[in-house]
Amino acid sequence: MSKPDKVALRLQETMDRRRIVGMACAFLIRGRLVWSGGLGLADKERGLPVSDKTIFRIASISKTVTAAALLQLADRGLCGLDDDAGKLVGLPLRHPAFPGQPVTLRQLMTHTSGLRDEYAGFAAASRQDPMIPLSELIVPGGQWHPTKLWGDKPPGDPSGYEYSNLGAIVMATIIERLSGERFDRYCRKHLFEPLGMRDSSFNLQDFEEPDRIAVLYEYDADAGDYVPAADAFRGCLPEPTDLRDYVPGANGSLFGPQGGLRTTIADLSRWLEMLAGKGERSGVRILRKETAEQMQARQWSRVPQEGFYREGGLQLQRTHDLMPGRLMIGHPGDAYGLRSGMYFDPEAGIGLIYAMNGLDDAKEGHVFTAAETELATAMAEIFLRKKNQR
Repeated sequence: MSKPDKVALRLQETMDRRRIVGMACAFLIRGRLVWSGGLGLADKERGLPVSDKTIFRIASISKTVTAAALLQLADRGLCGLDDDAGKLVGLPLRHPAFPGQPVTLRQLMTHTSGLRDEYAGFAAASRQDPMIPLSELIVPGGQWHPTKLWGDKPPGDPSGYEYSNLGAIVMATIIERLSGERFDRYCRKHLFEPLGMRDSSFNLQDFEEPDRIAVLYEYDADAGDYVPAADAFRGCLPEPTDLRDYVPGANGSLFGPQGGLRTTIADLSRWLEMLAGKGERSGVRILRKETAEQMQARQWSRVPQEGFYREGGLQLQRTHDLMPGRLMIGHPGDAYGLRSGMYFDPEAGIGLIYAMNGLDDAKEGHVFTAAETELATAMAEIFLRKKNQR
């Protein structure tokens, strides 16, 4: 294994060049962790450093967990990928222009259901009143039903791809209805605990050391500096939402299945090891091998091959843009100034995980930011050279 100080030096060069506040990274070879660490600050105001134990709100990487939870229930025979999601969620989930075509779980997982990304007002209101039913968003006439909930294409049409966080919220509601368990508790019991992911949860109140949670920063061009955008708790968590009367299956938005997972790079490495291991890690099987392979296989592709998402599996991105010449399977995250990624090469068995809690770095015409591609290149050069020298 390459010396950690050499890795840290390369990462620090990228941090300095791209003005990154803090960064945690990990690299896997043959599906096993070979290096992890952190640089910079998790909290600028209080001078708290980043380590591989720093907890990040990891954004849309969360969707891979939501998908795995639903696929796990499918493995138990409780649902199927091509089942009518409306029947499973107990709502008339139909595109008004194509009422005869059901929306399926597969379409939700590939962003081809026709649902647009219209959910933010409903999710905010739900934090004040957790018992607002999902029907108020989905069903016409509901208090939070938007006029542009659906796109122009029928469900399942590849050309109708539209990235939708709402799809994950529908999936989380289905998970609760099928399992009878709250979404956050289901994920902890059936996914995180079996894999030894003790620092991972969709419920903020599960974290007993708030000082470990990274502040997320957005760059303010007018001020010429970073400003806190999320998770600026200063050691004290907010008062929890009262969920004593909550009924699982009423409202899947409460725990942010689309982006609300908080986790560490160390825990996320275990999750990526499971994916690279086709559903299994260290003798613990989370998904059937065939299910994990289907999750990673190409389910959708864009013609022509343009845009950030060019092809995907089941809530997994398939890309050749992070490490040119390599197919990398995983998922990115981008919210409140955080930029994250979790990818592995199924052929070579190498993997990369990163989380940056603030950077002023536009994509500049590329599908990934310069910081992300520099990071991927640096890690690959260090570890693959060492691997080839053995």
